[in-house]
Amino acid sequence: MRNIIYLLTFVLTFANISKVFSQEAELKLSLKDALLKAAQNNRQINKAKEQGKAAKAEFRQTNSVFLPNLNLSHTAITTNDPLAAFGFKLKQEITTQADFNPVLLNDPDRIENYNTKIEVQQPILNFDGLYERKAANAKMEAVDFTTEQTIKFTKFEVKKAYYQLELAQEAVNVIEKSLETAKSALQLTQDNLEQGYVKEADLLSAKVRVLELNNQLADAKNNQKQAGEFLAYILGLDIQTVIVTTEKLDHKPSLLQAINKDQDEGMRSDIMAYKKSLEARENMLKSEKMRFLPRLNAFGTYEWNDSQILGTSANNYMIGASLSWDIFSGYKNVGKVQKAKAELKIAKLDLADYQSKSSMEIQGAKRNLKVAFDRIEMSKMAKNQAEEAFRIRTNRYKQGLEKTIDVLQSESMAMMKNLDYINSLYQYHVAVFQLELLLEKELQ
Repeated sequence: MRNIIYLLTFVLTFANISKVFSQEAELKLSLKDALLKAAQNNRQINKAKEQGKAAKAEFRQTNSVFLPNLNLSHTAITTNDPLAAFGFKLKQEITTQADFNPVLLNDPDRIENYNTKIEVQQPILNFDGLYERKAANAKMEAVDFTTEQTIKFTKFEVKKAYYQLELAQEAVNVIEKSLETAKSALQLTQDNLEQGYVKEADLLSAKVRVLELNNQLADAKNNQKQAGEFLAYILGLDIQTVIVTTEKLDHKPSLLQAINKDQDEGMRSDIMAYKKSLEARENMLKSEKMRFLPRLNAFGTYEWNDSQILGTSANNYMIGASLSWDIFSGYKNVGKVQKAKAELKIAKLDLADYQSKSSMEIQGAKRNLKVAFDRIEMSKMAKNQAEEAFRIRTNRYKQGLEKTIDVLQSESMAMMKNLDYINSLYQYHVAVFQLELLLEKELQ
């Protein structure tokens, strides 16, 4: 008996702990809070930001077009090579008259030389590098616009997923309410059967309706679970987190007046990203053409030579300039120019195609918004009429003036119209969010 008590105590304690943890995992979020969490945790946004950093780092590499290249080295050598041995003596400034003895020149003793050198290379005129820098700058700006577009698109996905979860929760509520009504109808049918007012077939129909609603409720709860997991995923949260929305699907006013104003579609972040990519292609073409011009660079070295490590007993310097001209490279440069021209043409076609497609999408989104707004009123009217018809049939059924099958059909129609109404509210919100994304403008 004592063991049984211990076991029950353990089970109850474990159940309470599990309940506490499940409550801690529940998270109530407004749409504003959800957007803030997505801005902080969404993986696509964070990845886009890192890509922006990579583009900035790539642009910084082009500073080498202006800045010098500085190198410091220390070299230790030991040799008895005749030419090198005599040269190292000259570098160490230890050459004497005796070193010109042909015997010593031909067969010198081993010599050690420690060389410390500073080398500087300074670009002066590299036209191809200048245009490469401009191309890298345009690419960096294109990535910045792409990051901005990624943030806006993620906000759209968050808004849609947020209200998708709210729609799923509302659907569960509607079906649960219908299930309660169906259970009451089943009880009433059983009472009427006992009194001989209805037939056995009526009772079976009522039972079938309850079973149907139980199945629909299971599906609705599964959809609610999936919608919650998807929203948690977008927000960068643990998908086991139970998210509860605090904003309801409501009837927003028409925004058709706000969208009829002229909009500058060319300033959208996604189109600007295309334009900056086109600019980068143009500069890369110019860079390839500039490879046919000569390059001018300066260089200089300062070195110390000694027979001891890190010694500085002898020093010398050398300063100069180099003018190089790659006259012919086996059509390599010509091929690069041709490739850059083709890629520039492709980029222009991509931009024109994207702008045309975007205009078409905006016009379609405006029409969808109007249709979605009009559908709200129609679905609301249908919902009210279906609910009133069900109420009337229920009252007549209680008085024995309606058939059971008619009442069940009326209840089914009322539930369907309720679901259709909340879905019309959701579709209107999505239509608003879609148009906001395309216009990059808050309409509400």
